[in-house]
Amino acid sequence: MKHLPSTDRIQRAAVYIRVSTAEQAIHGKSLQAQMEYLQNYADEHGMKVVGVYADEGQTARKELKKRKAIHQLLAAVERDEVDVILFWRMDRWFRSVSDFYKVQDILDAHNCIWISTSEPNISMETRDGRLNLNLVLAIGQNEVDTTSERIRFTVDNMIQNGRIVWGNSNLPLGFKIGELNGRKAVVKNEEEAPMVEEFFRYFRIHQNKTKTVLHMRETFGIPFTYSRLRTMLSSEFYIGKYRENQNYCPAYLTEKEWTEIQKISRKNTKIPPSGRVYLFSGLICCPLCGRLMAGAGQPSIINRKTGEKRYYIYYRCNQAFLDHACEWRRLTSQNLLEQDLLKNLSWTFEDYQVRQATIMKTQRKKKTSRTPEKIQGELKRLNFLYVKERISFEDYDAEYQRLNQELSQVNASALLEEQTHHFRAEEVLKQKDFMQMYESLDQEHRQTFWHGIISKIQINTDAQITSVDFL
Repeated sequence: MKHLPSTDRIQRAAVYIRVSTAEQAIHGKSLQAQMEYLQNYADEHGMKVVGVYADEGQTARKELKKRKAIHQLLAAVERDEVDVILFWRMDRWFRSVSDFYKVQDILDAHNCIWISTSEPNISMETRDGRLNLNLVLAIGQNEVDTTSERIRFTVDNMIQNGRIVWGNSNLPLGFKIGELNGRKAVVKNEEEAPMVEEFFRYFRIHQNKTKTVLHMRETFGIPFTYSRLRTMLSSEFYIGKYRENQNYCPAYLTEKEWTEIQKISRKNTKIPPSGRVYLFSGLICCPLCGRLMAGAGQPSIINRKTGEKRYYIYYRCNQAFLDHACEWRRLTSQNLLEQDLLKNLSWTFEDYQVRQATIMKTQRKKKTSRTPEKIQGELKRLNFLYVKERISFEDYDAEYQRLNQELSQVNASALLEEQTHHFRAEEVLKQKDFMQMYESLDQEHRQTFWHGIISKIQINTDAQITSVDFL
């Protein structure tokens, strides 16, 4: 176990919790249970929990870059907001040796330590502790590699034999799970087949993605989006191929037709200009459809004699501009948003605190019989029924997704009630020289700043900020 340095200052602790979907469903290792255990540990050792970072549904095999909570935690460490990181076991933290030491370098640079609360013989402080640490990491890495190889071999073998490796919801338009030669396989969906054939016919003739999206929507009355278009233009399912199996499923196109379509798809592909920084990308919601708005740039001549141009950053709803499924086509200026946020940051944060207090008060009044324990019990029974082959894979997959989503919502509500503080935003607003500090930042660091304290920005149809949600 790590020993805290001798000091009278209360240690600021960050709690890190992780559980994979399978672990939570089968063993009941919920995020809530880990959080309560670590909160109690912090209380018993005189620490103040200043942040809870949860990677839900993430396995130890996930790449470091895909574990979002880890990156949020490291950002707090780099801002020197954390003295100690608490986690239940080392396998909650890392199983990859290389990833562990990448993160450890950052912790060392900011004098931040960690404690594996249930493993007192593992630490970075002593020779024996480091030996035990490296043994645990090496064993964990080997387990991950072995499991990955086994899974990869099994999946590759299933694909080579044309067997199913997912449910209907993951298949592209025009396919479904059906019977082929007495076994389950991917087959054509006869109800959707006319849509697929018309999609490729129209796209090859008109060679225009936007027109194709509108044509599909108007012809078949379905919510056909630009995202679905990109999927269909890139999925090799439509030539019957998946990975190395050239005959995995029935084909809609020949190799020659597919090659031609790929050439059309690549034509006039626009490369985003470099040097632009979108401060609020992924934070602003469209006031009509609620989708996240995308950043874009528009040139404007600022010197007619020299022809000098300046790019102005704005945000737009791609549901309106690309998919034509939303009517809000107004461009929202980044400069105006930035000025508005800086001017009203204090009151927007106070407003958010009031709203969160109301939400938590309402949640405490609600009495529900759907506890995490009950949902986990249903998941265990569902797994038992599937293992005993008493239900089909389709029924299992649908019910599993429903229960897991409900469990996530219940756990998220519990986490929200626990996280009553807003440490980052409060600390920012306490700085007397906040504006001076902000002015000294370049655009990349300003982007990091906003994404470090804000999770969502709501605007009205006049492009005015109506509310801000903080991390």
